[in-house]
Amino acid sequence: MGKKGVLCIGALLVTILTLWIMSSRQSVTDNAALITPTETPSGALEGWVICVDAGHGGYDGGAQARDSGVWEKEINLDVALRTAQALRSEGAQTVLTRTEDVELAEAGKLRKRRDLQARVDAAASADVFLSIHMNEYRARTESGPQVFYRAGQEDSRLLAGALQAAMIARLQPRREREAHTGEYYLLEHLSIPAVLVECGFLSNAEEESKLLDAAYREQVAQAVCEGVCEYARLRGK
Repeated sequence: MGKKGVLCIGALLVTILTLWIMSSRQSVTDNAALITPTETPSGALEGWVICVDAGHGGYDGGAQARDSGVWEKEINLDVALRTAQALRSEGAQTVLTRTEDVELAEAGKLRKRRDLQARVDAAASADVFLSIHMNEYRARTESGPQVFYRAGQEDSRLLAGALQAAMIARLQPRREREAHTGEYYLLEHLSIPAVLVECGFLSNAEEESKLLDAAYREQVAQAVCEGVCEYARLRGK
């Protein structure tokens, strides 16, 4: 083969190599675009960071449903996850204290208190704190969701009132309770608007049955989200 032939083949190989490199770079760029995290949709809660706490967990089961034997911690987690999803659909960023059946403190002295403090610490960057729980009482006739807030915290009182109204409007409970003050470690150790949401009574046969239904738990989550949105409207965002 002559010298010119060798040069032509060399030039062809360089061209092919260049095209291959450019193609590879384009492929990497395309893949990067595909894995870019989806932006939080805009909505009533855009720019808000909300901590959603699923009460109890792990060794601490909370209340136990009278008929089914289901532990409160399980229902709390499901409602908390649904609530967080609803809040994100309104543009909020969410922080969850737990996403599985675990406690937040290792065994040892003052375990429960350390667990509660871990939940408080999780809300360090949050604008609002919601603790999801289920209620119980020795008299099985007691029913209805109820929201608690710390006395003297006006923003928490406003948040609790908005949540209570939203839960009554959507869930239509037999008993319409009012938001009330409560002495809880979580509420007393947070300076941001914070509430404890008792979604219903596991000691009441009718409400237990409802709370064991996924569709009803979704309604509870939507009601909580609507309450937070109303609070944001009252605050002027």
